[in-house]
Amino acid sequence: MEQNLGYLKAKKFFNELNAPTYDLLVKFATLGQDYYWKRKILQKKISSTGLVLDLACGTGILSSLLQKKGNIVFGIDLTYEYLKILKTKKPELFCINGIAEYLPFKNNCFDYIVSSYLPKYADLTNLVNECFRVLKNGGKIILHDFIFPNRRIYQELWKIYFKILKKTGKLFFKDWSQVFNELDSLISTTDWYEILPKILLNKGFIRITSESLSMETSAIIYAKKP
Repeated sequence: MEQNLGYLKAKKFFNELNAPTYDLLVKFATLGQDYYWKRKILQKKISSTGLVLDLACGTGILSSLLQKKGNIVFGIDLTYEYLKILKTKKPELFCINGIAEYLPFKNNCFDYIVSSYLPKYADLTNLVNECFRVLKNGGKIILHDFIFPNRRIYQELWKIYFKILKKTGKLFFKDWSQVFNELDSLISTTDWYEILPKILLNKGFIRITSESLSMETSAIIYAKKP
């Protein structure tokens, strides 16, 4: 299996040292917006009876919300230590150690695929191919991640925020120093938000929509398998 650069970056960012502080870090680094973004994912017409696959599920923040809604949830994540934390919080959740571009599931088995913070790391073509394969006909995919703002005023505010985040974050979250050093560069150079809709369309997905959130600092892309 050829490892793409995003996969290697994610392996470097998320490890056994920072797994215990991930949930707190997310609240801190997003100024509490993470919960709002995940609620937006849940609002995308996810039936409580559907079988859901949570890609890059991490410690299970989104998976837990989906389970609380009534869904049966399967999670997959590349960092085993994060899954151990998920299982301590939600022992009944199904989770697998693996990567989103090579899913260990049969064809046409999930009603929904969701993910938060994955696209900027992923090989998007492989990701979309696998999602199309494991989704049932009529199934939906909902992907969320950070983006770099388009409007100049939002760009300047974003840059100021990251300058502050780098200084304060390193004081309180020493195990996340590398992330604070590199995350702004990763977000400002990724083009996932621009190219993902094209890849989804080329694969055969329909009803593709996108929505930017929180002054264009994050976004959700939604699509349906015919």
